[in-house]
Amino acid sequence: MSRRSIWRPVLDRIAPYDAGKPLEVLTAELGIPSLVRLSANENPLGPSPAVVDAITRDAARVHLYPDGASNALREAIGRRLGVAPDQIVVGNGADELIALIAWAAFDPGDEAVVPEPSFEPYTTGVVLMGATVRPSPLAGYETDLDDIRRRVTPKTKAIFLCSPHNPATTIIRQGPLLALLDSLGDDSPLIVLDEAYRDFVDDPDYPDGVSLLARYPRLLVLRTFSKIAGLAGLRVGYAIGGIDVVSRLNVVRAPYNVNRLGQVAALASIDDREHWEKTRAYVLTERAFLTAELGRRGHRFPPSQANFVLVEVKDAPAARQRLLEAGIIVRDGAGVGFPGHLRIAVGLRDTNERLLSVLDGR
Repeated sequence: MSRRSIWRPVLDRIAPYDAGKPLEVLTAELGIPSLVRLSANENPLGPSPAVVDAITRDAARVHLYPDGASNALREAIGRRLGVAPDQIVVGNGADELIALIAWAAFDPGDEAVVPEPSFEPYTTGVVLMGATVRPSPLAGYETDLDDIRRRVTPKTKAIFLCSPHNPATTIIRQGPLLALLDSLGDDSPLIVLDEAYRDFVDDPDYPDGVSLLARYPRLLVLRTFSKIAGLAGLRVGYAIGGIDVVSRLNVVRAPYNVNRLGQVAALASIDDREHWEKTRAYVLTERAFLTAELGRRGHRFPPSQANFVLVEVKDAPAARQRLLEAGIIVRDGAGVGFPGHLRIAVGLRDTNERLLSVLDGR
């Protein structure tokens, strides 16, 4: 008698996402109390003090379920962006929203076009649902929209775009994006535009995805509170799209999917625009410092529009290990599709100077 098969065979085709060990565990293991993580693109300034106060005030109410539809948060986001709350769905990070898209859209035999490399969960959701990924290789560090267009077929349910791109740091500019959207016509696939790092862009040719929604009803824009607002530990992301698109995602969204402290924190962060601007100004200043110093040392990298840089270095694994021994965690580019590179988040000035010193061999 054959043994009962429990697990879906597709699981053998998926590598679990490796987020690395928690910072507290690494600190204890390495015995480095000043260990700094620059591998996860986290906010170097942390959350707004108003966010911390809001969490503290609401902490005694965690025995109560949160607002199941994140109504107050959707209304606040809608006011900020000038869209209706019904055009917004809030998720347990943008990761959950990517999963909702997969659950709502993909059947076996469907296809999705995904830049390669890019953020791994795009591909994971497609494969789990039995659909087929049609990878579109980057042109160097740039998303190749012409190649993406050529890979669209009648079976294509969705196109995933990431701008600024993770991990390449580059953006999709307005003209090429509009040309792609226009070429797809009225019966286009769903176009998922992930703008998680948009708050760190200073290129004037960067398009605002939300402003395009009225013109392109199958566009869905992803944003997050993890980066600019410093709420990565609370997992709050949101998607903005047409009401028809968002209603489909709500069908598969779990009840109470965003915890109450996450909602409270996100609401407080929206009201503290000063902290957003302070974070943006700090990251742009330190990004300019870091890239100028890396360039002066002869390192090659694409011009970053994110809160991290992707730097080509000699013997990247060895450089990563030297940085780790000096108390700085960075991401080996081989793990994100760019061997011979390190992905380094913009940190505080003293951390950035220490990183440069280690790369110099001092």
